[in-house]
Amino acid sequence: MNNEFENKIFEDLTQEQMFSKAKKVIQREEIKPRDFKDLYGEDNVQIDEQYVERMERIFKQEEKPEQKKINQLATIFEAVIYEHGELSDWFGPDAYMIKSSRYDDIKNGVDSVIEFREDERAASHLALAVDVTFSSDTQNKFKRIKKEIDNGQLAKVKYFCSEHLSIRGELSHLPRVIIGAGAKTVNELGELWIEEKNKKLGNHHIQFQILEEILMQMKAFAKYAKTKKQNEIADTYEKTAKMIEKIYQNKKENLKDDGERDEIFYHLKDLVNFFDLFSD
Repeated sequence: MNNEFENKIFEDLTQEQMFSKAKKVIQREEIKPRDFKDLYGEDNVQIDEQYVERMERIFKQEEKPEQKKINQLATIFEAVIYEHGELSDWFGPDAYMIKSSRYDDIKNGVDSVIEFREDERAASHLALAVDVTFSSDTQNKFKRIKKEIDNGQLAKVKYFCSEHLSIRGELSHLPRVIIGAGAKTVNELGELWIEEKNKKLGNHHIQFQILEEILMQMKAFAKYAKTKKQNEIADTYEKTAKMIEKIYQNKKENLKDDGERDEIFYHLKDLVNFFDLFSD
């Protein structure tokens, strides 16, 4: 019993350490609305900043003790993906991670945008939402995507600045996907991350899991969009899926995939299979 208690304390301290690093990375790298005052005006930006402050207070008041750890894991996973999505080429050598503003995270449900550089004049963008929970919130995120497709919409962010193109301000028509991992996987990634074991992270099977999650969603969303006569949305998902498929196949040829997929992968897979049955 004493060993179990000591292990629990050690795990809690390790997670706090990972969470502390993750918060610093996200706060440092996220897009700052205040940098867009020249574009939107000081009053407009201030309203958005006040919205974030108000929502943060609500989140803190409503957060239950058991939810705190899950939220911490989500932040850790988000930070690791942000850093190694680019550092370890998890999304291929032409992918650049852009951390969304806290406003767009809360308001528009976009944690990050991946910019795929096609050439000097063109780029593709993919909106990522991060999830590490079994809760109904995951279903709600899929319902949101379904509703967007029904309404002929895709994701958007208000605050964006391209790494390569002269795009600054709102970015719309973003194909949205949800990527997830289980608590055990996130803890494993987090420990490698704080120990700076970049080689192991560069070879980690999570990148195969993430790409498979993206691909199965894109195919399902494109298929659903076609049934709703939303052909432009279907084309966007299909085009991005082809690009992700190439990245995935290239990784299969150059990296060892042990085939390990965690419980969240299968949870997402089940939700994707019943995507067209979701209702408000």
